[in-house]
Amino acid sequence: MNVLPTSRFGRRSMLQGIGVGALGIAGAALLGCGNTNTSGGGAAAPTDKVPVKGATSGGGLPMTAPVVAGKARQGGVWTTAGTTTPKQHDAHTVLAASIWNRTSERMLEPDPNTGAIRPHVLTKWEVADPSGLTLVVKVHPKVFVHNIAPWNGRQFTSEDIAWNMMRIGGMYADKLKIPATAFQRATMVQNITKAEAIDPLTVKVTLSRPNSAFFNGIMENRTCLMPKEMDDIGFKDPLKMAGIGAFQVAEWVNDQKTMFKRNPRYGEFRPNEPYFDEFREIVVPDTASTQAAFISGQIQSLAVAAPDEIATIKKGLPDANLYAWVDGNWMYLRPSYDYGPFSDFRVRKAISLAIDYASIADAYYGPGWGYQAALNPGFPEAWKPEKVKLLPGYNPGTKEKDRAEAQKMLTAAGFPNGKGIDFGVTFTKGDLQNSNVTRFQGQMASVFTEMKVGQKPLADSASFAPVLADGKFQMVGYTNTCVPDAVLEMISQYHSKGSRNYGHMNESSIDTLLDKAIIELNKDNRIQMIEEFQRRYMDEWMPTNVLAAQPKKTMLAGNIGGYDKVVGPWFQYSSNGQAARWYYIDK
Repeated sequence: MNVLPTSRFGRRSMLQGIGVGALGIAGAALLGCGNTNTSGGGAAAPTDKVPVKGATSGGGLPMTAPVVAGKARQGGVWTTAGTTTPKQHDAHTVLAASIWNRTSERMLEPDPNTGAIRPHVLTKWEVADPSGLTLVVKVHPKVFVHNIAPWNGRQFTSEDIAWNMMRIGGMYADKLKIPATAFQRATMVQNITKAEAIDPLTVKVTLSRPNSAFFNGIMENRTCLMPKEMDDIGFKDPLKMAGIGAFQVAEWVNDQKTMFKRNPRYGEFRPNEPYFDEFREIVVPDTASTQAAFISGQIQSLAVAAPDEIATIKKGLPDANLYAWVDGNWMYLRPSYDYGPFSDFRVRKAISLAIDYASIADAYYGPGWGYQAALNPGFPEAWKPEKVKLLPGYNPGTKEKDRAEAQKMLTAAGFPNGKGIDFGVTFTKGDLQNSNVTRFQGQMASVFTEMKVGQKPLADSASFAPVLADGKFQMVGYTNTCVPDAVLEMISQYHSKGSRNYGHMNESSIDTLLDKAIIELNKDNRIQMIEEFQRRYMDEWMPTNVLAAQPKKTMLAGNIGGYDKVVGPWFQYSSNGQAARWYYIDK
């Protein structure tokens, strides 16, 4: 029997290594190669523009992480650009990145390549009883809240950690008069019933049932920590929000700029950090202006999607460095069970068979994206792109056959040629899903000529978030960020009580399988359950049409060092969250 290994705490701490550490997330997760053939009428990017050697259509791209040699310099300003400033400021209900990803920290964090659990604000973590229902964690003694009222630089203690755990779990939702569905990271602390401070640096957590992925869950990149007084302070004014991170907010002008200054006590927690004196974000309205800002040195980093963007930057700034890999983010089109036709598996499967995945992803990214089915290929247990590419629906070589089968399935479900199916796809205006939805709409019109597919764009993330959280859509187009454990990922997305089950999927067979997997401590048994889930996802459930695993491509100014140490499949929101860890180089 292959039992999950114990950690430095011995038998009592068997769960410390579970999931990412022992079950392994994404060791390097370099995606396998595939060929560059695509099917159908997509506007695939020309292969002669590919600047990342080894990038393929559907097979991913090798990790590119150049090391910039030289002496790290203390001081200077790190500046990035975005199209807007964050509008949601509650770390536990925010849809995506927030001010807290700039100003605070997580309890634990994953190794960016392997996903193994790393200590951070928590220095120790253990299972304290044989039943697995009691967990104990220790807090770093040198973590301090930013020096603004009412905190005035006080120590961040076990009371803060306990409050965050309970609040992440949605346990204060009724008291705060916030819908429970708004706490979209509640699954990250699955089965928690209580967290309490035992002494200033020790927290005891009580679970209703064992959770083999609890410590993985509190590494999730949006489980940022806040001081326990934040519900009294409120979440309207960013200048009144104090975190525990390397930078604290000093200026905030909505949709114009933000400025964060160095936290002078952060070095007691992480010696020598942050290197920069300031961290600034400016709002730039469009891609061309952002590229110009990077080339001129006004900003030091630039996200690039298409191959021609990278070529443009290299011409204007030859010493810029490209960092690239396939990330733990994935694009999808998710149907709602509340819309009658989508409650029928045959309809969901027919649409899956009819989509030309390669055409959609190639048109946006060019080579470098990865095929994905139920799980992101960064998970070691996940089906890899080379396997997914051979599945019905995903296989470019069988597209005509698969679409014929899709027609049969819709007819059997009572919707011949799509007649009687009329739905809109909700997405955020200006998001990359805009182009994905348009291509999907065109494909469905050509395959199912009597199906009606409309578009329902929303103005921004603030208006999109409650619609997504409440599942008030017929189909939604969005990009998901993986949580750092395969079972937690499946529970959050597809369990009937999952905190990100936006499509309101309600399948007892899914719940039964995942309820077993979350308490399973035997590594081999857990892997078998994950394999079963992936198979049944395709053959019985098809809750989401996953379009692609996203390639991540970022260019940095040539005099920035240290970035190579933080990139990888589990980097995720670290472009802002780990700005303390890189620096200017004196060559």
